[in-house]
Amino acid sequence: MIWSRVSFCEEVQLSNDGKQRVQGITFDDVMHLLRGRSFAVLSTADNQSRPHSAGIVYAVAPQGADIYVMTRTHLMKARNIISNPNVSLVVPLSRRLLWFLPPPCIQFQGTAEILDRTHPGGKHAFESFFLGRTILKMYREFERRGETRVCFLRIKPGPVVFAYAVGSPIWQLVNRMEGGLVKIDVPAQYRS
Repeated sequence: MIWSRVSFCEEVQLSNDGKQRVQGITFDDVMHLLRGRSFAVLSTADNQSRPHSAGIVYAVAPQGADIYVMTRTHLMKARNIISNPNVSLVVPLSRRLLWFLPPPCIQFQGTAEILDRTHPGGKHAFESFFLGRTILKMYREFERRGETRVCFLRIKPGPVVFAYAVGSPIWQLVNRMEGGLVKIDVPAQYRS
């Protein structure tokens, strides 16, 4: 077996038959990838199990694995979380090259809760990047004009996170799609 490093989060194992296998994607690697992005699709369900999905901008807490979303309590995602805290999050990892192919992604199930708009964890996470600061400023302007329904959602992952096609060579996925799926255990202190 020959090992080669192809990026910061994966090792490719070259077996005797010449096939590459992605190895060693860790929870820390996943969190690094999540912190480098800000767009995801959040799926919720109401108390009758009717699903709802929404594109969202998120921020990851600088320490730990909490993910924050800034929204308003009257919107469907927040109303659903009040009645059913179970959520699913999918984060596409867009490619600069080969942009026309489906992107790799990170996905997990977890739980969410609604927090006050002044929650220090949410504010700190959103202050850590330009788009987040812009969103905070926009919601402050909403509040100046009388909006009172601004809140944060805090999402905690469940026991596992799945990464699909993260670090997997495209040609390997064409021949064996399931080879691109990696299951990563979430450390107990970060789970919902």
